[in-house]
Amino acid sequence: MSKSRQREINNLSNYSPAPDVFITANFIDTVVCADFIADARQSSAVPAKVTKAEGRVDLDMRRTSRLFVSAEKEQQINGYLQELKPRLETHFQIQLTGVESFQLLLYREGDFYKRHADKNERVDTPDYIKARQVSIVIFLSDETIGYTGGTLAVWSVAGPIRVQGETGKVVAFPSELMHEVEPVQSGERYSIVSWYF
Repeated sequence: MSKSRQREINNLSNYSPAPDVFITANFIDTVVCADFIADARQSSAVPAKVTKAEGRVDLDMRRTSRLFVSAEKEQQINGYLQELKPRLETHFQIQLTGVESFQLLLYREGDFYKRHADKNERVDTPDYIKARQVSIVIFLSDETIGYTGGTLAVWSVAGPIRVQGETGKVVAFPSELMHEVEPVQSGERYSIVSWYF
């Protein structure tokens, strides 16, 4: 990472109203976000899964599609996730040892993800889900331009926070917090999600 990029990361401002939610704008440049979307559109969309004991498609809980990017774009996105890690460690006052493979998601009209948590301690829960500490969403498209609806809601200690999608914005929160993606009313909502452990 260049020194100028490191300065940009260090100067990211958190403008969340709650201490357990980290929100920062312009983490990824809008041109780069558009490039990720263009690359992902070349792949075939597959239904995104809900993971409990094993991954399965549950259209009553989660209706969205997963897209894939080229190896070059995957490496670039992984670089962004690594850049963000120290900032999240500082904000949440925890040590993170890694990050799961990201998912690039497309929500079309009517798509949603009902209220859920990304981590739980149930006996049948896979170990990698139990290990999750911080969940992140990176918006690749803008709620006021590319789509309507699809707002991210996070239930923080301060109460529910509704986060409007803005291109390049990052939202991070403890993986045990309940959250949802409200139904998309029109357009296409693109985002990257992942989980630090």
